[in-house]
Amino acid sequence: MSLPLTTTTIGSFPKPSYLPIRDWFDSARTSTGMNDPQTTKEYSKSFNNFTPKDEELFIKAAKEIIAIQIRAGVTIPTDGEVRRENYIHYHCRYLQGFDFKNLERRVLRDGAYETDLPAIRSVVRHQKELYAAKDFLASQNVSSSPLKFTLPGPLTIMDTNANCFYHDRAQLNRDLADTINREIMGLVEAGCKYIQIDEPLFARQIDDALSFGLEGIERCFHGVPKQVKRIVHMCCGYPDHLDDENYKKADPRSYFTLSEMIDQAKFDQLSIEDAHCLNDLKLLECYPNKSIIFGAIAVARSKIESIDSVINRIQEALEHIDRERLIIAPDCGLGLLSPEQAEAKLKVMVAAASKV
Repeated sequence: MSLPLTTTTIGSFPKPSYLPIRDWFDSARTSTGMNDPQTTKEYSKSFNNFTPKDEELFIKAAKEIIAIQIRAGVTIPTDGEVRRENYIHYHCRYLQGFDFKNLERRVLRDGAYETDLPAIRSVVRHQKELYAAKDFLASQNVSSSPLKFTLPGPLTIMDTNANCFYHDRAQLNRDLADTINREIMGLVEAGCKYIQIDEPLFARQIDDALSFGLEGIERCFHGVPKQVKRIVHMCCGYPDHLDDENYKKADPRSYFTLSEMIDQAKFDQLSIEDAHCLNDLKLLECYPNKSIIFGAIAVARSKIESIDSVINRIQEALEHIDRERLIIAPDCGLGLLSPEQAEAKLKVMVAAASKV
């Protein structure tokens, strides 16, 4: 008899309202949308000013979010990124070279939206304090299952800040990768066995991904031992709000274009969307050297999938990939959804995976 398919989540989870930060996704539930410049300004006010009582709230939230995932039957949960108002800028606040006070106006995601961004104004270096291991241990201590920890990739960080200093984009990518590597090695030392880098910009900026992006990923994972799963998440982007079907997502055909180099790259698992974009599943045959985290649940649609529809799609995928290399997950993070919607979708996903 075959073993049950492994299931996981990708990263974000809707945050409880009692937390002392405004979630990046909260903007998507307002009329202003995710391009609200006030959001970035508010983050800056609260960062690193938390009290011991706030710490208790973060741990409480992590415990609740992890419990929802474990209750649903998820094999490898995340901490829901509960401490991070924005998982990209959260990383950047621990770095020298970033200016969060004097913001720069930029158009992002191929013109999908416009917003004010922090600026890179000097050489990017990691400051002495590391955050990832500390955050991981705080959440792992309230989890009965090993947790996956997520970090933003260098190319995605570059696209979500205004570069006002570097004339060599490849050098900026390398410098950012070095800061991520420091956090990753701290996670390894803390005992984290599942480490994920998110690079949704690979699907949008294919030339950059091929010319220096993959080098940056391998630089991030440099020195990571084989017993640790090295994971790259490559989705096609969040919409501005839930059920926005006209959002300009990245072209999923990018998965084919990048497949040869990604399959040879030095990491273990690739996470891709499928629920939203319905790939040509011959795509899975292009990655014989990778395990595939297969997006089987849509994260930007409020409709709850049926168990049968998810089963059918997983069975179709298994016609193109070995069972032991297929992992089932949502397309991306669950932050756009309500907690009730997120839990309902996870229960469907796990039920479907258990029946295949």
